[in-house]
Amino acid sequence: MRRAHPPQRPDASMSLLTEVMQRPLDPGYAAAAQRRREAGEQRPARPRALTALAALVLGGLLAVAGVRAAAGAPDADRGRADLLERVRTGTARADALAARAAALREGNTALAARLGGAGAAAAGQAAGALAVAAGATAVTGPGLEVLLQDAPRDPTGADATSSSGRVVDRDVQLLVNGLWQAGAEAVAVNGLRLSSLSSIRAAGDAVLVDYRPLTPPYRVQAVGDPAALQTGLASSVAGRYLQVLQDNYGIGVRVGARPGDDPLTLPAASRLQLRVARGPGADAAGSVPGPGAPSSAPGGTGDDGGGAP
Repeated sequence: MRRAHPPQRPDASMSLLTEVMQRPLDPGYAAAAQRRREAGEQRPARPRALTALAALVLGGLLAVAGVRAAAGAPDADRGRADLLERVRTGTARADALAARAAALREGNTALAARLGGAGAAAAGQAAGALAVAAGATAVTGPGLEVLLQDAPRDPTGADATSSSGRVVDRDVQLLVNGLWQAGAEAVAVNGLRLSSLSSIRAAGDAVLVDYRPLTPPYRVQAVGDPAALQTGLASSVAGRYLQVLQDNYGIGVRVGARPGDDPLTLPAASRLQLRVARGPGADAAGSVPGPGAPSSAPGGTGDDGGGAP
């Protein structure tokens, strides 16, 4: 008869894993720990001075890293800041020169009025009408005011003005042309008077009027009959274009009449230069008679630049 073997444990083949799970600590380490506990020994505490020194060194490293990060700002950012400062300085200088030119024009007008006489009065009236048409003098009167504003930011955080929701130079151009077509006598954009030589264009995301950058909202003001201007603008291509901008792209368009009791005041244009001058004795082509021919006044030409329409 065969001798019966005692039953084996099901996990007998996994004795190593069982030993590791039941006794994770080596018996030698356990005995050493037990002896230390019996002898009353404790683990030496970490010196507080060492901890404070490590924290101080770490703080110093972080401070040095911050200083280096600030000093290492991209050159493009510094260049952009310098460019913005130059633009602000140039704009302030241009404003001061424009104010001086306006004061000189007013002085010339006052001197001409003091000359007196019927001929001087008629010449003054003609010059005044031409000055208004050319934008050489300030005007005050009823009119229409149109405000263009970029589309608001998307509630999700996306910038709606990064694409078609931003007012661009073409939008301002069409609006200005629509106001001229509707019968405007004088037009200004953000306080800059327009003449026949004015330009409205873009540089990057900025809208430039006569090479001066503007910031939204864009306030376009036109002097004239408010009712005629509003009706003419609404029925023109520019009016329909503004409606599309408002309905499809979220651009803000606000049109308001300015009656006689709340008139508009538009300054004179700042970029006017004499281009051609002709004396009373010159012919239609601008030529002056020769030395042998009688002439009441000599003719001449001015510096190349802007002129009245």
